[in-house]
Amino acid sequence: MTSITFLGTGGGRFATIYQIRATGGIYLNDGPRIHLDPGPSALMGMRKLALDPAKTDAVLISHCHPDHYADAEMLIEGMTKGGFKRSGMLVGSISAIKGTDGFSQAVSDYHQSIVAGVETVEAGSSFAVKGMAVDATRTAHSDPTGVGFRFHTSSGVISYVGDTEYADYLKNEHVGCRVLVLNLTRPLNSRVPKHLCTEDAALLAKEISPEVVLLTHFGMRLVHEGVKKQAEHVERASGARTIAAEDLMTVQIGKTIRSTRSRGWEIIGDGKGPVHLDA
Repeated sequence: MTSITFLGTGGGRFATIYQIRATGGIYLNDGPRIHLDPGPSALMGMRKLALDPAKTDAVLISHCHPDHYADAEMLIEGMTKGGFKRSGMLVGSISAIKGTDGFSQAVSDYHQSIVAGVETVEAGSSFAVKGMAVDATRTAHSDPTGVGFRFHTSSGVISYVGDTEYADYLKNEHVGCRVLVLNLTRPLNSRVPKHLCTEDAALLAKEISPEVVLLTHFGMRLVHEGVKKQAEHVERASGARTIAAEDLMTVQIGKTIRSTRSRGWEIIGDGKGPVHLDA
């Protein structure tokens, strides 16, 4: 059984500044415990769910924007028992680990020195966290070294597309995944460069055809216009079961896929793949 927990479903500058939704990233547990893109409020979300930072096996940073890394150093402190035990992995884009033109590194040299291993990844790289294979995938974002991640879990492939605008090559990066996590920043009829809007998310979901699509990383305008409306559009246009994630929601992936939302556990995937609807 694999689980993914949303320690925040907000994203972008203003949603992060005002914490209109939390921005703590995603916690994946498949035996290895991975904290993906721990932005501001990651530690608070873990506290609310009684998740112990000291049990984290890896911190992954997809790119060098603070809504994706702000709590990373304190998570590393937890993962290494305050720096007294060299343990865990830090994995990140070139910008996050080394810095690039326009971006200072997201994690200090000191914090990089206290973990058991540091991996700098770019699109096409692969690595493993305690035996679980992970691929770094291409993105088209304002951090040109940013990546997405493709997790080869015991329950199938989970793809995290990361912050990106639509690009033709994204289908090939993520096709065959069972669960597709899309960072959806902009609502219908409001496309901006370097981010996904609802129309783009629907097109990607249709092309990739996962069993379940999970939407997260909502910008302020999208939250105000209504996340449910965006999820309904993606599902109707793509034929893939689509869920707008909620803060502190957990999705369990086994033979079926089920989630905890405000009304309790519900099955959102039956293991039989997408049901294609008329667009």
